[in-house]
Amino acid sequence: MELLKLHHDFISYHKENGTPFILFQGGRRSGKTVSILQFLYMESLTHPGTRTLIVTDTYARLKESIFQDLIMINRSAGGDSRRMRIHFSGGTRVLFETGSDFAFVYAGRDVRGYASNFHYIFFNECIQYDARTVREALKAAGPGCQVFFDYNPYTRFWVNDLYETPDNKLITTYHDNPFLSDFVRRELDRTAAAGKDAAPGTMERYLYEVECRGVDSTLSGLCFPRHKAVPDEEYHASPLMEVPARDWGALHATADPDVICGFRFSSDAIYCHEYYYSREGGDAEMAACLASIPFHRQYLVYDTATEGVDRIRSLFARTHLRFNFSPARKGAGSILTGIRNLQPYELRITASSRHFLEEMENYRFIQKNDTLQPVDDWNHCCDALRYAFDLWSMLPAQRKNVK
Repeated sequence: MELLKLHHDFISYHKENGTPFILFQGGRRSGKTVSILQFLYMESLTHPGTRTLIVTDTYARLKESIFQDLIMINRSAGGDSRRMRIHFSGGTRVLFETGSDFAFVYAGRDVRGYASNFHYIFFNECIQYDARTVREALKAAGPGCQVFFDYNPYTRFWVNDLYETPDNKLITTYHDNPFLSDFVRRELDRTAAAGKDAAPGTMERYLYEVECRGVDSTLSGLCFPRHKAVPDEEYHASPLMEVPARDWGALHATADPDVICGFRFSSDAIYCHEYYYSREGGDAEMAACLASIPFHRQYLVYDTATEGVDRIRSLFARTHLRFNFSPARKGAGSILTGIRNLQPYELRITASSRHFLEEMENYRFIQKNDTLQPVDDWNHCCDALRYAFDLWSMLPAQRKNVK
């Protein structure tokens, strides 16, 4: 059976050295998935009783990609249905004659029912789901479990930030894949030729970097890569002016959360604190939250969407706090402009702001209609940040110095 030697050697090295996470980042058709499945197939046959959990985003990907690759690998190794068979009743599984097996779970599915005894966990095309899914699935890892992530680098995202180390990542390209058809190879060669010398920032250069070289494009990435957690005291003891901001969500319209965050601005950093984040509460709960904020006649910026004006009147009536209520400025292009204006700053987020920190790990650019746009999710605290920064940047200097 022909192996993707580069991948095989990389996996073997890290297995021998006990590296818990291995990241396979590569361009289109670079053989990431099939090489990992080859390795897991061989481990299942040579080490009886090996248990593997494979996480994928949809049943269609499981059926059309993973199953087809496994059938091809089994056939190339001279195996038949006795050596490896796909079992559908009682949950989809792949069973081996050695007593090893593959179990499957879909992204976002509750995996708490799985016992913590897997030797390997493989996150296939993991760019399709979020960090919360991974954290839940990792609870099924047994002692010494080896974890694989594979993805096309259409964006630098939470996997890079949570799990990447200097020596656990392999970037591969279509040149490393001996199984690639001549037709696909010629197609990728044309993409490479068109983009190799193209100007940075163009779509041709972007496709060349991502699909042919397998590297993060300069167009892609987390919306706010410069962020870190800081002790809560660093926020609350600061003499900098505070600007609270609201982003409406759950009530009346959507399943998005209601959010209240506070922000303090310096010349090179923004301090952020999450006061309120809930899909279950209402105006009474938010009024109680606002009443708990040390009040120094500061501004409060609010989103005008989702009955925003009526709700801010309700909060005003309930709290009697004389905030300087200010509607957020919105309009065409305001999201991208706001993100661009904020990127030079380091975001210092209080350690207790769990949802805010989670948004930082997942709020990223995605390719949509041949352009990169911020994903319409994981953006509720981030929206509040944009509203507050927009107001703060317009205040005269004497106002910004008010404590």
